[in-house]
Amino acid sequence: MRDDNPRCAPPRGRQEADPAAERLRRELSSIPRLLLIRLRSLGDSILSLPLVQALHEWRPDLRMDVLIESAFAPVFENHPAVAEVLVVKSGTAGKGRSRAGTALELRRRRYPAVMNLHGGTTSLWFTLASGSPVRIGQEGFRGARCYNRRIPPSCRIWQSRELHTVEHQLTLMLWLGLPVPERPRPRLHVDAQARERIRRRLVALGIAPGTFVLVHPTATLPTKQWPEGRFAALADRLDEAHKRTVVFVAAPWEAGVLEIIAQQARRRHCYLSDLALRDLFALIEICRLYVGNDSGPLHAAAALGRPVVAVWGSSDHRAWHPWDTPYESVRSDLPCMPCPGYSCAAFDRPRCIQDIPVERVALACARMLAASEGGVPFGQ
Repeated sequence: MRDDNPRCAPPRGRQEADPAAERLRRELSSIPRLLLIRLRSLGDSILSLPLVQALHEWRPDLRMDVLIESAFAPVFENHPAVAEVLVVKSGTAGKGRSRAGTALELRRRRYPAVMNLHGGTTSLWFTLASGSPVRIGQEGFRGARCYNRRIPPSCRIWQSRELHTVEHQLTLMLWLGLPVPERPRPRLHVDAQARERIRRRLVALGIAPGTFVLVHPTATLPTKQWPEGRFAALADRLDEAHKRTVVFVAAPWEAGVLEIIAQQARRRHCYLSDLALRDLFALIEICRLYVGNDSGPLHAAAALGRPVVAVWGSSDHRAWHPWDTPYESVRSDLPCMPCPGYSCAAFDRPRCIQDIPVERVALACARMLAASEGGVPFGQ
């Protein structure tokens, strides 16, 4: 959110009670059911969990259902605050209903209130298709006029422009005057069957739980992805200096990145590109240290309370850094940071991520490993 946005100017003087907030609070206090629309992506879905948890703690009797694309459904599965996960297909693939079938199902259920946590055009369409009399969204959403309950800009409610995405999601609670936890960690609830599958997988690989370093070397944009050769060199250092098994993970369509790393590494490491998201959560849960770029799995590691070393590129560190877990971020300090990251407008290549040396990341890993073994307190 831009700092020069006039809508984000903090309010001055004594703040009067907001009639719109009071009205919505009364409505949410009385309804029996609420639909939350999230759709995508992995990191955003995980960072919306504190809002789900806060609403549940305020009203344990409120039935909350979540509409999510099939690829990200495991984020909300098994969560005690979520009554039902409604799954819409991710494009034409995956399990779940079609978009048309989902719209018909939402209309059939007649939710008394729907809250859109996504803000795109597809989620707006589902919000309207639900026919709900109470449609909650943020003022900055596309088609904001279609929401009859609009949440003011986060920076105005928090009276700060430097907000993490978790705080941004919790704006509703603050605006309504409801309890806001001080440091609410997103809580992922790992599937028991996935735990067993990963246990068996590690036994077959000869890897003991809690001993290995888990590395996720991919990102959605090249301005956020550290080069493969640096990850290969880092893994060699972790093996040589710390005697740690290094396990690389990536999605099936990212297997080529792991192949490049394997070709450039001098030592043998473990490479997995066939894990379902549920199994990835189970693997992250038992790693000694997580290392990766700014990506969805990094936020899963933070949500699972694992120590994290983040190799940071173009994205806004204030808004997306690992939340409520011990971590170190290794970053550049360039005047063009942060930026949208779709391409590098300042240089012939994304120097913010590509110029970070292996030595800096290796030292951060050494500190975090020592802290996790009791050698040094976290954060020092």
